[in-house]
Amino acid sequence: MGTLHPHEDPIRRCLKVPEWPEWDQRLWVIIFQPGDILDGDIGAGFHWKEATRQKYRKGYGRWLTFLITTHQFDAAVPPTDRITPKRVTAYMEQLRQDIAPWTVWGRVAELLAVAKAFAPDHDWSWLRRIVRYLETNSQDSKNKQPRLRPAAEIAAWAYQRMDAIITNPPDRDPASRYRDALMIGLLITCPAMRLGNLTMIRINQHLKRTSDGYRLIFTADETKTDKPLSISAPESLTPYMEYYLDSVRPVLLQSRDWDHLWITRYGEPMKSRTIYGRITTITKRAFGVSINPHLFRDCAVTTVAIDDPEHIGIAAPLLGHTDPRTTADIAFKEINHESRHLRSLFLGPSIRSLNRRSSSPVSGTRRTRWHDGHRDLYRLRHQRRQPQ
Repeated sequence: MGTLHPHEDPIRRCLKVPEWPEWDQRLWVIIFQPGDILDGDIGAGFHWKEATRQKYRKGYGRWLTFLITTHQFDAAVPPTDRITPKRVTAYMEQLRQDIAPWTVWGRVAELLAVAKAFAPDHDWSWLRRIVRYLETNSQDSKNKQPRLRPAAEIAAWAYQRMDAIITNPPDRDPASRYRDALMIGLLITCPAMRLGNLTMIRINQHLKRTSDGYRLIFTADETKTDKPLSISAPESLTPYMEYYLDSVRPVLLQSRDWDHLWITRYGEPMKSRTIYGRITTITKRAFGVSINPHLFRDCAVTTVAIDDPEHIGIAAPLLGHTDPRTTADIAFKEINHESRHLRSLFLGPSIRSLNRRSSSPVSGTRRTRWHDGHRDLYRLRHQRRQPQ
């Protein structure tokens, strides 16, 4: 028997709340109860954002799966008493067989977060030490550096791909392929937008037409930083977005009535897992390496750090950072790790593509792809910073 897909393998399932034991379900409900902070009866997880709730739910659901499948679950034992050093050690050993060390750290950290919410007064110092150890000693096995690509190269690919689909549509599913290229083009030129925001975009709610193009607007409760986010999409992307809205999206909708921007080939709104999969699959084919949505942010800031290090501060609003030092730390951590390799990788394609011009069937004008991507990335240097 072959290896099961994670969503099919019962050992790797993250149980949903209705599948949890009754005792655990009750505690989960209690930690989200509203109350009075002065009286001290507000739930420990009341202020968790929905994305955080889902993240911790999955982490605790995976812990329950471990207990049940290894026959260590006892319904008579309180949920927090089931969390012992011996069981957590065995849990980590099982996780290491299936997932990367960095992800093991994430799962155990999620367990700690839920444990602290279930029993705030319990002594979880031993579990905190384990989490800190995993964080310190786990190396990101995904090794980001070899998968980074210049932002201008990614943007140029997206524009050229959309042009090619319009000029010579492929026989198989041209609408979905155009949509995928547009997603990549939008994400690399608006790197402040995370996967959750990219997925939730609704026309006229988040995506709004302006006099000079399109603007993406997200409220504070829709962003990871709890701050409102307003992003101007580059003008060079405007004709491609209009073509998608007018000619491509109606084909995908199949007469259905959705206001979501991204639609599957079956006429349904795309989920974040689907978008993640499409982006990693397409970038693997296009660049030889899989670039996940979050890595687009690294590509953008590393491009700035290498091409224009004196103005690294302009990358902060690009990524939605309120403190430019955060951006600088990310950028120089990347380029210092493998400086010669990254400089060659990032500068080479930019120089080679400087003289490569193509005709755009959307706009009817000739453009330098590298220049468009480069200009879009640095456009914030020449305009007032938008409120974050």
